[in-house]
Amino acid sequence: MVHPLALDFRPSRDGFRFGNSWPRGAPVRFAGIGVGRVHGGLCGGMAYAARRAWLAGEPLPADTVAPAGGPLADRLWRAQLASLGLPLGPLRCLWFQLPAVGDRRRHRLTLTRGLPGVRRSLAAGRPALVGLVRAVSWDPRRVVEHHVVLGYGLQERADGAAEVAIYDPNHSGDDSVRLLVAPDGTVTHTGGSVVAAFTVVG
Repeated sequence: MVHPLALDFRPSRDGFRFGNSWPRGAPVRFAGIGVGRVHGGLCGGMAYAARRAWLAGEPLPADTVAPAGGPLADRLWRAQLASLGLPLGPLRCLWFQLPAVGDRRRHRLTLTRGLPGVRRSLAAGRPALVGLVRAVSWDPRRVVEHHVVLGYGLQERADGAAEVAIYDPNHSGDDSVRLLVAPDGTVTHTGGSVVAAFTVVG
């Protein structure tokens, strides 16, 4: 076992108390004006905001239900935009979801960019924003199915396998969620989600 890296972050303590569930859609505002709602969730905003609060030593709001509007909703929308890395972030996800890219190249993304990126971020004392490629399809509309989580721990084995401890906004309060990486780059999400590959997005 390679020496593990772990930060004192716990989803049950340092993540949002509510899950990434927005039955009415997450509110979108620009310059204080509501312009609609996003129905794909705000996973990136939740992960980004949780990391920012943890680094600043500030507690997150105690809300147990996703906000339908107001300052917290606005804060999460701004964090969502920051997490996307516009315009290249969504384009990278779109590229890696294409069937022609192939599983071998997606596995290589995990092994050569995903795991090293998590390792560097944790060694610097920062939880890693991790982008999960969850759909393989020619349909560009499926880019909204990709997901962002926050990596806060890493265990690597000598045979190349690894385990990444994550805060997944879809599994609020759960300290047990992991990404399990096989030596060939195949990824298993212990919460049951399909993951074709991952990389660090911030």
